[in-house]
Amino acid sequence: MRVLHFDMPSGIAGDMALAALTQLGAPLEPLQAALQAMGLAGVRVGVEPAEVSGIAALRLRVEEPGPHHPHDHRSYRDIRALLGRAGLPAGARARAEDMFARLAAAEGRVHGRPADEVTFHEVGAVDSIADLLGVALALEHLAPARVTASPPVVGHGVVQCQHGPLPLPAPATLELLKGIQLRGLDVEGELTTPTGAAILASQVHHFTAAPALAPSALGHGAGTRSLPGRPNVLRVLLGEGPETPAEDYLLEANLDDMPPTLLEHLLERLLAAGAFEAWLQPVVMKRSRPAVVVACLCAGDRLAALEGVLLRESTSLGLRRRAVERRKLARRAATVETPWGPVRVKLALEGERLLHLTPEYEDCRALAERAGVPLLSVDQAARAAWRVEEREP
Repeated sequence: MRVLHFDMPSGIAGDMALAALTQLGAPLEPLQAALQAMGLAGVRVGVEPAEVSGIAALRLRVEEPGPHHPHDHRSYRDIRALLGRAGLPAGARARAEDMFARLAAAEGRVHGRPADEVTFHEVGAVDSIADLLGVALALEHLAPARVTASPPVVGHGVVQCQHGPLPLPAPATLELLKGIQLRGLDVEGELTTPTGAAILASQVHHFTAAPALAPSALGHGAGTRSLPGRPNVLRVLLGEGPETPAEDYLLEANLDDMPPTLLEHLLERLLAAGAFEAWLQPVVMKRSRPAVVVACLCAGDRLAALEGVLLRESTSLGLRRRAVERRKLARRAATVETPWGPVRVKLALEGERLLHLTPEYEDCRALAERAGVPLLSVDQAARAAWRVEEREP
């Protein structure tokens, strides 16, 4: 199994990720062609050698004609229109749309507005668009079957942005990394940026400090700042890993004395702590006593955290756990346009064949409520939009 691993001793930003993937062998020509198709023909993207603590790395360079405007304003709708003109392969487009959709949803939650009303400031600048689009194309070119990453690292302090000073980690970064274990460093400054967080949240299958792969190639992306006592570099490893990923686990506990009104909170806490799925199943126990079995699936690196939640948040005095094997279809995300607004869709693929398409429920529900139309109509329109655009891989 081809595995790609992001190793982040000092964080991740979109430009660092693209530079590292370029050093691994991903070409920049497809990105340059996509930018031209988007109407950004004057933008030039390249890399230059950089040395970080004696390591030969690459640093990304994005050049714009005329004065550089780091705070270009583009709405989420503008970004989707640009992606629609880029002529991207289906897989790369799905990756890019997933990153921007997550960014829009995170910014919307931070500012208390729907995702389709979000205006990107720093992320709307040409360099940030090039970063995420380039990462999507690079990952599609390298074609790993699995992407892993070390736990994201964050610093402290404040960062200046279009809205004014913001605490670090930036609010959008935290929104994007909800449910992922963070590692705090005693470094003043932004280590994981929103674009870096969008890459991690959308592309990484599993977070681990010890990747299971035999490295065959290394890429190093240099940051733009010098950090005290730390190499400001992102390292990307590419190699062969085991055919089956690290074991997943099933946790279960029987509850016959827990108030039913507290069960919803228990499921929410399990999901927030990293469970893939969590559910309740009614059972009958001794003396014909009605009860429920609470269960969840999780990765091995989340086992201790999930066991702690289950024992703290429930009345159970113990639990059962066992390793399980799962077969999973490849998944991608994309965004389609309906008469009432954009809807994210989840794609389930077997190889290059699309098996299932599921519109995002919350997107459909919000649009249906706002427009006063049946939820089913929005769902059907989203499915039809994908077929009309002929975007099946």
